Amino acid sequence: AVALVGVLVALGLSQLVTTAPMGQRWIPCGLLLLAAALAWAAAVTARAGALQVFVRPLMLALVVAGLLSTLVAGLQVFAPEFTGNALVAYPTIAGRAVGNMRQPNQLSTLLLWAMGAAVWVGLQARGREEADGAKKGMARWHLTAGLLALLTVGVLWTSSRTGMVGMALLALWGLLDRRLPAPLRWVMVLGLPLLYALGWWGMEQWSASTGQFFYGDDQVKKTLHGDPSSSRGRIWANTLALIAQHPWVGVGPGAYNFVWSLTPFAGRPVAFFDHSHNLPMQLAVESGLPFAIAVVLGLCWAFWRSRAGLWQADQARPAGVRAAWFMLAVVGVHSLLEYPLWYAYFLLPAAMLAGWACSGAPSEVPPHTGPGRLVRRCVAGVGALSVALSLWALQQYYTVAVIFDPALAIGEPEQLPERIARGRRSVFFGHHADYALVTMAERPGPLLAQFERPLYHLLDTRLMMAYARALAERGDLLRARDVAARLREFRNPASQAFFAECDEPERTRPVPFQCGDDPQLSADALRPAAVQAVPVVRNPP
Repeated sequence: AVALVGVLVALGLSQLVTTAPMGQRWIPCGLLLLAAALAWAAAVTARAGALQVFVRPLMLALVVAGLLSTLVAGLQVFAPEFTGNALVAYPTIAGRAVGNMRQPNQLSTLLLWAMGAAVWVGLQARGREEADGAKKGMARWHLTAGLLALLTVGVLWTSSRTGMVGMALLALWGLLDRRLPAPLRWVMVLGLPLLYALGWWGMEQWSASTGQFFYGDDQVKKTLHGDPSSSRGRIWANTLALIAQHPWVGVGPGAYNFVWSLTPFAGRPVAFFDHSHNLPMQLAVESGLPFAIAVVLGLCWAFWRSRAGLWQADQARPAGVRAAWFMLAVVGVHSLLEYPLWYAYFLLPAAMLAGWACSGAPSEVPPHTGPGRLVRRCVAGVGALSVALSLWALQQYYTVAVIFDPALAIGEPEQLPERIARGRRSVFFGHHADYALVTMAERPGPLLAQFERPLYHLLDTRLMMAYARALAERGDLLRARDVAARLREFRNPASQAFFAECDEPERTRPVPFQCGDDPQLSADALRPAAVQAVPVVRNPP
């Protein structure tokens, strides 16, 4: 647990060692430090036998969240006309459940976590009710099996290939863990995979008979035609190239999107990526290979040292810890394909699960005595501070939300310039206001300094066109042509008007900057700070 906490603290502090604007790094830094505190508290309380402090509330909450998300998934697939309100998000992909997180792979991971939590809750209930006789115990397993079946159907509706891998991990858990009750193992190894397969076939029949689209068909076709991971292969290839260019200290936390977007890549995927979709690779490209290797080795050492907790001590404890390991395996596999741990609603529960998994065998403290007074006070203090900072962040986010949706304003909304000026003062989210300022300006050249924060948040077509125009207005045509060339690599339809002049057969005026040759400058040369240091870089003779 000490090694786990040390890794999380190092990750948190590393967020501040970057060239990206500091305001955008405070929240990642704070969340990673909070994750470290939660991991330590969960480890201490679990080692003391006080699972009711962190583990039990988390597991019950995950079961409830999973069941409610299954209901949301059903509405999104079969009754989308009842979605799009305050309780159920509108499905952004036809025939596919996306949940209220609006991301099908995240929904599948949440549902798989709920399945692991349901198994743990069933094990705990069985341990408390063994004295009531086998009949009641069998009824309890019927309830657990029913919960797992419902959640399996929810995973099916996501049509998530990540969810398929998670279902295989669940079956593997049931196959290898002989401490699980035999009825539950049969359900996990045979019952749920069979239900998943039959459900998939049933959805295909439903689609064929009703004419409604089932997204799972499209997923199968993409996989069979050699596209198992969409455009991830190309973004991984680009990321490896960036790691080769910056092997020791990386490009800096929070700078990945800026550097990748403004580095020439002939085989670039057309989407705008702000993450490499692989956790170890992201650590390596942002913080360098030595740091990434140290983090991975630290985590591996922590979990290897805690392996004894899987089978030592009493009968109930290892069975419960194995649920945590399964849930960490699910989010770990997901992290090799996407970035779920960049979201607080996955990072913080994962930290508690990791602390529980690393708590080891029970200490000499008698069970259920609870943590010490100092630990309780520290937990209470960290919790109060986290709530206060969260409310402050929420208030700051509100100041930028009203820029784009004046209906959110309390009372009469201010004029747009006043809303932008107020939003720019936000420590955490001022980059959104800067984005509105620079992309709406008729002449963005004088606003070059205001490009700094939004450029490091997420470069998109609109922002890249505005930045290229700003550079051209300052006479910096070399850099303007470079930004335009990088934008052309994305082949985004929204930039067609920007490049339309390049297709004109006859010209009565000089060639527009966006139609010139590609200078292929480095991303470092395109930072606003570098532009201000050398304000005018004209075309070479």
